[in-house]
Amino acid sequence: MPQNFRRKTSSTKYVWSILDAPESEGWNAEYCTEERGPRNCMTGIKDESKDSGITSSVTGRRKQSQEHHYYLSPETGNELISSLEEYQYNLPDDWISSNFRLRLMYEGKSFFLVTSNGLIFEHVCIESVWIWLKHDSSTEMNGIVGNYNGSLFMVDTFGSVFLREWSGNEIAWKNCTDMRRGKHIVVGGQPWDRLPGIARRGTTEDSLFFVSKNGRLMQFTVYMRKFKWKDCKNPPNVKVANIVDQELFRENIIFVTGRNGRLYQYNKVNDLWHEHYQSQHLILSNFPGTVIRPMSKSLTGSIFMLSKDGGLVEYSWNTWNEWNWIEHGTPYKGVKLVGSPGPSFEGNQLLLIGSDGRVYLRYMEKNAWKWKDCGFPTLGDKTIEADDREEGFNDEDTKKEQENLGDLSILNCDPKVTSTRPIPFSADSAIFELRDGRLAEIQVGEGKEWVWSRIIGTPNSLCIQNYWITVASSPS
Repeated sequence: MPQNFRRKTSSTKYVWSILDAPESEGWNAEYCTEERGPRNCMTGIKDESKDSGITSSVTGRRKQSQEHHYYLSPETGNELISSLEEYQYNLPDDWISSNFRLRLMYEGKSFFLVTSNGLIFEHVCIESVWIWLKHDSSTEMNGIVGNYNGSLFMVDTFGSVFLREWSGNEIAWKNCTDMRRGKHIVVGGQPWDRLPGIARRGTTEDSLFFVSKNGRLMQFTVYMRKFKWKDCKNPPNVKVANIVDQELFRENIIFVTGRNGRLYQYNKVNDLWHEHYQSQHLILSNFPGTVIRPMSKSLTGSIFMLSKDGGLVEYSWNTWNEWNWIEHGTPYKGVKLVGSPGPSFEGNQLLLIGSDGRVYLRYMEKNAWKWKDCGFPTLGDKTIEADDREEGFNDEDTKKEQENLGDLSILNCDPKVTSTRPIPFSADSAIFELRDGRLAEIQVGEGKEWVWSRIIGTPNSLCIQNYWITVASSPS
């Protein structure tokens, strides 16, 4: 070997570096799987140092946001971690009812409704006939916060969690709050059980997550009925307001908003909390979020949430830009979005409720996001056509709708959509609650347009309509 070549190579220095698991994969090695692909196989490490509340920093390409990315220790606060003071935080008395009144049981066949006075009804199709089935309970219920393998988890008016399941040929109730470490009043649960049209794979770590009244995240293991509570606590100096997403966007990751309007996540594998970078002007609402995943095997996707001022906000991730905030605003000037966003469909469509009682579609076409006004169902057998208005409202259409409403106002009928969180009913349909207490189904029709297909009378409505085809009581 020539002497000059040996001299050149001897000056080269090699340095070992420790790489954290990238923020895109949830900060752990759970994404190193054959399904995800070898490019995701980066093993993360956990710094066990107790000298700092920050257990590991997160590396990223966006230099301006690096200082905001921290692992957080729930045990102790940390003066280095900046956070906004909690804005005035008061949950409405009907918050659980508004967000968890409806729950899908079996896709396209059955869903549950909790009435305003705490009664439980199931709308089910039996031999091509839709009926309301009443289910008795020992206490008044407030909402349904989970569906796991056909068993429902409900919260009563006192904040206790109850499990409703079949035991042989009878319905059995189990008070989960009475179990060890379950003495917490629950004020929230997971938004969705799964994405529409996509089956959820069961694992030995299957759990449901809830938010306690004192702002802590609670984990309840449900796999194989090995029930167990775990207090996951909360980020330092910040109480949890609600669950934005549970493991639909990232496996083992629970996204939450704090009572300060900021976005956090909890990793159930390593028990670490993480605060996401967020502009100071952006304050998130206390409503659950919705996930859009264009492809189930890809990590690319977005979490959609509402801001405190009623605008649509997207927190997106892809391999090119990594994490990115996008503010979509509102459909029209003077119209705010209310309630929770969603459900989502086909990886590029999101249904939302406007303060004017209309349903709006946010969809992507040719790599550009667009708005569409889907209106609300009419009072008769007709359905309202989707509206392609791009700017402002059609005053004439609004006046006609108001005139039609006036003729039937004495019947307590109001077909505009209320802010109750809707549910996906199938891979191409959703159920919304109307202001008069009835329900309405919207589905994809001809030409892939969203159209209102039917109005469903309910025990929760004072609107005069013959919905009592038959009413039965389930075994108590």
